[in-house]
Order: sequence, then C-alpha cells, then structure tokens
Amino acid sequence: MAEVGRFKRFLEKTGYVLDCIVLAALFIVAVGVLVQTLQKDIPRIHLHKALAIGFAAFFLLFLIPRVRKNTRWMMKFNHEFTHLVFALLFFRKIYRFKVDNKDSHVSYSGGWFGYLPITVSPYCVPLLTLALLPWRFTTDNKLYLYVITILIGFSFAFHVCCWISQLRLYQTDITGPGTVKSLLTIVSFQIINFCLILLTPSSGVLEALKRVFWLFPRDFVLHVISVLS
Repeated sequence: MAEVGRFKRFLEKTGYVLDCIVLAALFIVAVGVLVQTLQKDIPRIHLHKALAIGFAAFFLLFLIPRVRKNTRWMMKFNHEFTHLVFALLFFRKIYRFKVDNKDSHVSYSGGWFGYLPITVSPYCVPLLTLALLPWRFTTDNKLYLYVITILIGFSFAFHVCCWISQLRLYQTDITGPGTVKSLLTIVSFQIINFCLILLTPSSGVLEALKRVFWLFPRDFVLHVISVLS
C-alpha cells in the first residue's frame, strides 16, 4: 500500500509539473500577443478615448462612499456568480448559491474535470465585459458604439478592481489547484483580456478575436521557431 501511495503522489507531482509547463508556454504566448497588440494599437491610441473614459469613470464613482459599499457587494456577487457559471459549464450540480456581507460561497458537486477553470474563473473572466461585446454588432451608429465602448471600459475596470481586491495567495481558490498553476492561468488570461478589450474599438470584435486567438499567437510561434532554427 505504501508503494501504491508513493506512486500515486509521484503521478500527481508529475502531472502538476506538466500542467505548469503547458501554462508557462501559454503565458509566454500571451506576452507575445501583448507585444503585438501594443505595436498595433499604440499608433491608434486616439481610438481608445471611450475605453479610457469608461475605465476612469468607474474609479471616480468608486470614491463615493455609498457607491463603494454597494460595489463591494457587487464584487462578491460577481465572484460567486462566475464560479456558478463555470460550474454549470462543466456540468456540476449546484447545491447552494449565497452572497452576503458575512459569508459568500457556491456549493456544487465534484467532477473529474474542470476544477482549475471553475476555481480561478472569477480572476480570469470578465463576464460583464464579455456580455457587452456582442452589442457592438447591433448597429453602426457612432454614438451608440461610443456609449457601448464606454460601458466596456467601465465593466473592465470593475473586473480589474474585483480580481485585484480579491486575489490573495492564501485563498483556497489559489492554493487548491496549486499556487503556480493558478497564477500562471490568471496572469495569462488577464493579458488576453486586456489585448481583446484594447483591440476591439479599433478593429471590431471579430477581428480582435481573430488576432488575439489566432493571428498573433501564430505569428509569435512562427517567429520563435525561426529564431531557434
């Protein structure tokens, strides 16, 4: 039995190391995407005024005491709701969803796959921002698009404030999957989120998605291969 236990621990450690290697590769690719995004959009920085207005507006409103108190509750709700959404995506059975000032949590059934994305999803996925992106397809009206872009910047500022205020290295959300795995995942997806949001006003949603998830990663990998060869 002792040998079986040692072999099981060996497999777990090996799997953890392999996961970290894959996630480290994802992080490196994300950095490459970030570099290309900045190169593409810095010359067009004037197209991001609406994003900047929305982003700044959130933090200005956060200075108001009543707004700040309600926003903190909304942050807790957003955190647990994101857990809930990803638990549903991985076909978990939901037992309890609770949000208040004393105790906030989601209780759901276990499963053999999806633990990492469910656990770190609140720190990686800006649900409100992603929900706003499709609205850019509804019209070509410039004023409407300007307002939607302001709201995208506002919601993304909310997401950034959420994960910065809630991220603690001692939390079970972070330590449960493994601290290194969790941090590599969170940082990689925050970079991807930033690139997607930055490219959207100047390139449109579809082109931004195409660049962030295909063109820029492909170009970066091909560049690395050419350098190494």
